[in-house]
Amino acid sequence: MINIKTPILAAGLIAVLLSSSVHAEIEGGSFDVLGSIMDKTQKEIDVQSTLKGNKAEAEKYREKIIKGWWEFMQGKSNAKPGEYCIATFLQAKRELQPGRTDGMKDGMAVMLSGPGGNYRGALLGFMPIGDDHRFPEYQKGKPIMVTLKQGNLSPVTLNAIYMTVGKSSRPMILFAVPNIEALMAGMVDDWSFEVIYQDQTIADITWHSGLKARAELEQCVAGKPFDNKSHLKD
Repeated sequence: MINIKTPILAAGLIAVLLSSSVHAEIEGGSFDVLGSIMDKTQKEIDVQSTLKGNKAEAEKYREKIIKGWWEFMQGKSNAKPGEYCIATFLQAKRELQPGRTDGMKDGMAVMLSGPGGNYRGALLGFMPIGDDHRFPEYQKGKPIMVTLKQGNLSPVTLNAIYMTVGKSSRPMILFAVPNIEALMAGMVDDWSFEVIYQDQTIADITWHSGLKARAELEQCVAGKPFDNKSHLKD
């Protein structure tokens, strides 16, 4: 996952994605970094509600998401320094609506988070931010076989975890990583992701400003406040 420079390192990281130890932590109930962030993360990226607010602010917010932007937070209000660190990149396509204000379509978010509480690993997650998504309906908390494509790397087929988010039950596909350092080490400035399920693309997103986002995430993991707790302006 993320940009891996050598085949050996790529194979090594793929081997530990949802390895037996990480999978055991998830099924054993110590996956609290996920449980604690779900509601707040949903509020942070509740795009539809935001777009129904003040018209000027809604249009400004829409343009930022069409361009693609980062949001940062600690996913728990009383989190200890260095814990529950989350970076989320949001992106959507413009939907032209003649005679009406432009809208958005194919909205997607990619989230990097961890560690938190008993769960010392990290997560890479993908979640739609609109109602026009193509995510499957699947059993919550169970492995789901998907193909992950990154940049110009060869695609890999592996298990992810299917979850639902917040009160609206927004679907999310999660990949577990042994630690946040491994996740951050692979972040590059511009990088694309595609998640394929049963030969259908269900997530397709390309981030920018990845190095700035990594610096923000490193700041949080080091126990320091984010420089900008809401978003990274490019």
